[in-house]
Amino acid sequence: MSNSSNPVVVTIGVFDGVHAGHRQVLGIAKSIASSLNGSLTAATFDPPPKAFLSPDSFAGLLTLPKRRAELLRENGVDHVETLKFNDAMAHMSSDEFVEDILIAGLNAQVVIVGRNFRFGHRASGTVETLQTLSKKFGFEVRIVDLVGDSTAWSSTRIRTAIAAGRVEGARKLLGRPHRVSGLVVHGDHRGREIGFPTANIDVVGGLLIPADGVYAGLLWIDGVAHKSAISVGTNPTFDDVTTRRVEAYVIGQTNLDLYGKSFDLDFVSHIREMVSFAGIPELIAAMDNDVLTAAKDLETYLVESGK
Repeated sequence: MSNSSNPVVVTIGVFDGVHAGHRQVLGIAKSIASSLNGSLTAATFDPPPKAFLSPDSFAGLLTLPKRRAELLRENGVDHVETLKFNDAMAHMSSDEFVEDILIAGLNAQVVIVGRNFRFGHRASGTVETLQTLSKKFGFEVRIVDLVGDSTAWSSTRIRTAIAAGRVEGARKLLGRPHRVSGLVVHGDHRGREIGFPTANIDVVGGLLIPADGVYAGLLWIDGVAHKSAISVGTNPTFDDVTTRRVEAYVIGQTNLDLYGKSFDLDFVSHIREMVSFAGIPELIAAMDNDVLTAAKDLETYLVESGK
């Protein structure tokens, strides 16, 4: 370990979602950095290794790199380094990863990782490998064992819940609602014609979109949260919609001009599955009920979360 009086403490991982397990690691890492009078760097990967190596089986991102960095800083990280995961990195040996990334790139003097951390070509490096290499390259390794339901604290498990529409369960594990971001674009304006003008949302960056269905959520525009009922899917009542859409109806608002605006959309609760209705009157009746349910769910969420 370096003799520097202000050592660089590095914790490394994907950190997609910055979920409860991540935050426990970050809390321990921050405590260690503070005890050493050092700075804390979090190194994350873009894209996640699984997304690069097995794109067809990767469900989608929980957080874009910018959002991930914001969340990491909110949890005590002084510096965030986003490492580009590419073919060259995928083929690095364990020694090369430590020498080129941890030492030369990050100037790591203390490295903090979870017990299941893997690195190097074909994830051949383990925490034991890292401890061995720390003696060769002159840094210290500290292993964090999570306390609590560590099996649930998994980005993969959270993605599975979201992909199945279980956004409440994902919210509990994330510590906040799952969020997608993008732009409001023009749709077919059918919602406006039946009294429910919606913002048709172009989700960016490979963020994971929940399963088809109706949800309660918050549409953030220019820093203001709008209570919304959200529809995800093709709306099978109409046979001319062939691609999945994410549409948000801002509750109680019929004249908002949202086109072209950037947005964040938080999924708070699942209301129902996507259903094909016999006609427009049945659809409108269901949407009336969806809006009432969404308003109730959102009021409960805002009170419970103190927002």
